[in-house]
Amino acid sequence: MMETMQTPTTRAEFERRFHLLSESLRQGKMMFAKKEMTLGISQVRFLPNKRIDFLSVNESARLNANMMNQFDNEGFKEMLEKQIDQNASDKNTIENNKDEPVE
Repeated sequence: MMETMQTPTTRAEFERRFHLLSESLRQGKMMFAKKEMTLGISQVRFLPNKRIDFLSVNESARLNANMMNQFDNEGFKEMLEKQIDQNASDKNTIENNKDEPVE
C-alpha cells in the first residue's frame, strides 16, 4: 500500500529533497519523456551562499523533489521488493500450470 507523501517541514529537508533530485538526474536514474517536464527544475536558482532560492521553485519542481524523496524512502523500497517477489511468484505459477492439460 502506498503511503501518503510527506512534505518537508524544514528548510534542510526541502533542500535535501532537491539534492536527491539533482543527484538522480545527474546519475541518469531519473529521466523525462518531454523536455518541458524539466523546465521547472532547470529554473531553480541558488543564492550566493549556495542555498536554494525558494522563490525560484515552482510546483512542478517541488513535486518532483518530493517524489524523489518518496522513492528514496526505505518503506517504498520494501513495498517495491514485495511487489517484485509477488509478480515473480505469480509468473512461476502460470508457467508451471501451462504444461498441465486443460480439461
